[in-house]
Amino acid sequence: MNYAAIAMLAGLTACSMSWDDDKGAGVAGTGSGTTRSYAVTDFTGVELRGSDDVDVRVGAGFSVRAEGPAKELEQLRIARDGDTLKVGRKSGMHWGEHGKVKVYVTLPRLAAADVAGSGDMAIDRVEGANFAGTVAGSGDLGVAAMAVDNAKLSIAGSGDLRAAGIAKALTVDIAGSGNLTARGLTAQQAKVSIAGSGDATAVVNGPAKVSIVGSGDVDLGAGATCSVSKVGSGSVRCR
Repeated sequence: MNYAAIAMLAGLTACSMSWDDDKGAGVAGTGSGTTRSYAVTDFTGVELRGSDDVDVRVGAGFSVRAEGPAKELEQLRIARDGDTLKVGRKSGMHWGEHGKVKVYVTLPRLAAADVAGSGDMAIDRVEGANFAGTVAGSGDLGVAAMAVDNAKLSIAGSGDLRAAGIAKALTVDIAGSGNLTARGLTAQQAKVSIAGSGDATAVVNGPAKVSIVGSGDVDLGAGATCSVSKVGSGSVRCR
């Protein structure tokens, strides 16, 4: 019996490892200890990959700052790809359990937010013509207040999306078990599509097109006039 191999396998089981597909060095951080700052500007979207958390605030100018254990900050990767700020970990294999890092982002206008992984993103407010919010994985995305013409909210996985505010038109796509909880979000019209067990809740005062395949439920309030296509046990609440 190869005891050395068994010992190695036991060690692998006891440790956790993760890979980050992001390539390149990213933006170098300045600072020391438990804080880093990153000189990144000219982005309108924020993408989070991994288990860290991001706090996004709309304000004057651009600011990107991270707080956490020094060894974890050394593994953080901040980069800009076109109009998108990307927050993740450096490429490679990392052993052991990760400590959390929190990234604080300020920008003048936010048009898109993407959560991929187990980390959470919190947004204070969104204004403008269009906003797209996406959850892919188990992390959550929250928008405290929005005032937009078109809001497109998508969930793929088990993560939840919470939103409040107003939108002229709302589009919701759910694939998986994640829920849209938006009782504080009011739209004039909506299109909702669910494939799986995820639920969608919002307030629509006008026409809504609803499609369900699976056990997910949709509640758009008594002010919604719904056209419904349904396969499975999911329910729809409208006028």
